[in-house]
Amino acid sequence: MSGRYDQLGRQLRKVRSALAKGDASATSLALRRATHLASDLVFEQVETDDVAAGIAELVTRHIVDATLAERLTRRFAVAEDREQAPAAAEIAEVGRDLDRLLRSLEHAAAMPELPFAALETIEAPVSESRAAVTISGRNVVIAGRGGEGLVFVDDRPIGRPFPMFAAPSSKAEIHRDPSGRTRIDWVSEGLTVELGADFASSEVRPLAT
Repeated sequence: MSGRYDQLGRQLRKVRSALAKGDASATSLALRRATHLASDLVFEQVETDDVAAGIAELVTRHIVDATLAERLTRRFAVAEDREQAPAAAEIAEVGRDLDRLLRSLEHAAAMPELPFAALETIEAPVSESRAAVTISGRNVVIAGRGGEGLVFVDDRPIGRPFPMFAAPSSKAEIHRDPSGRTRIDWVSEGLTVELGADFASSEVRPLAT
């Protein structure tokens, strides 16, 4: 995958962070940048320089549905208005659509819509060891303490505690399934974490060999 996937995820995260701070200017800027990156990602998938035709091709490949395609086409065609910040409802709608497009392109299949809300700061529990990866603009952390591990997504715990002496320190390998599930493998430690398509559930198991 090109670096634009990570860049789009980071920009969408900046939108959510700016929303939490009530910074309209930063929110608007991050949303514009995310929109540009999203249209660039569409062009990476197709052999046309017409964004509407490109999105239509993604529909035929079952990567986006017709309803999302219509909204994206309209969004990409709208001229920028740098003088007026978008309303909260528009930010939420555009953010949801761009996040859904990102995940759909990553998984090469149409993904469900997920909430797009302000990224509130949450104080995570103290951990003795931790490993972190970014998935679709979300911070996924494996934190260990007292011989147990727990998975967090954006500082919110998901799943159940599992036995873990220390968090993995090797480079993670990320595998995305058309079902929307994401598998994170730490080969050296023999650990696999599988995230649900909604980022609200996780399954931890030994890495299959």
